[in-house]
Amino acid sequence: METKSSQARAYLCLVVTFVIWGSLYVVSNILLKSLPTFFIAFMRYLIAFFTMSVMYHVHVARMSGEEVSPKQSLKSGNFDGLDSSDRRELASDLRNHGASTYGAYIKQSGTASKKLRIDKEGRHYVFILGFCGYVVSVGLQLVGTKYAGSTMASLINALNPVAISLCAIPVLREKLTGNKAVGILLAVFGVYLIVGTGSGINIPGVILSLLSVITWALVSVFTREGLSTYDTFAVTRAAAGLAAACNFVLFFVEHFTQRTVIQVNLPAVLGILYIGIVCTGVAHIFWNQGLASLPASNCSALYPVQPLTSAIMGVIFFHEVIGLSFVVGAACIVAGVLICLLLTGRGLSFRFFKRNVTE
Repeated sequence: METKSSQARAYLCLVVTFVIWGSLYVVSNILLKSLPTFFIAFMRYLIAFFTMSVMYHVHVARMSGEEVSPKQSLKSGNFDGLDSSDRRELASDLRNHGASTYGAYIKQSGTASKKLRIDKEGRHYVFILGFCGYVVSVGLQLVGTKYAGSTMASLINALNPVAISLCAIPVLREKLTGNKAVGILLAVFGVYLIVGTGSGINIPGVILSLLSVITWALVSVFTREGLSTYDTFAVTRAAAGLAAACNFVLFFVEHFTQRTVIQVNLPAVLGILYIGIVCTGVAHIFWNQGLASLPASNCSALYPVQPLTSAIMGVIFFHEVIGLSFVVGAACIVAGVLICLLLTGRGLSFRFFKRNVTE
């Protein structure tokens, strides 16, 4: 069970993630005017891969430098580092108390440490996150933003909490409480008040953005188990490498079919570095850490912070005017997030599927 301090860190990681992703829309909208779509995606994940590689090796070195006593090794279920005397002690415990009793002790004492290396069983999580998430979903998001515009794409992306919470019900057997449902709907309504007043609608862009939301929701719920088993640095790093390789192929196809032109200038370089290092490398690790520690529906409750950040940045950098709809919408978003986080479990519970697990 997660402690209150670890849950607080997870929520902090998620808030920082959505603030960063809110700035991503502003930077991406600028870059799309001078750079090809999949070139942006390729450079984004290439830079992110190297950023995550540095983070991963520092993380592994820190984990390897921590001394673990034989008792802690037994408690965590890690027997690889035990010497002959410790192994004899373990064998004696198993003979005297039985494997089931020792297994119950491990379960009661704490879960095994997350795997730092991606083995054969974990490769499908890397594929789901790297290809389905970072290539397909983010690619659809970029193209959708290009055609529908950042305002409409940001509004549609605010549907992520509803999509993730609904997908988490049959897939993860998570329950959607009445308070959480009301909070999510209130937050999404607040997003609509802020950015949903645009007139011209590009139907293909809207459809692509909706497909991006659905794809990311499925990726989020299907990778939660893997992120609870494997180290988030390892999974995110491997997924970014796969995404960089796939987007490189897509960039070549885009370049030779559309004869795209790459305009290199200082704002473009700084923008690419920002979305690669901060918006992807740092933000995705924070997101996966939050998803590994909290239910998917709790993570999704903070999604409306993203378009709120985009709107605030629009006021700061593009001198957009704040109207009454912005103030009311911001209040709805804050109220919706507070309802989701502070009142969870005090209202009606919507559980459509039940686990059939023998404790």
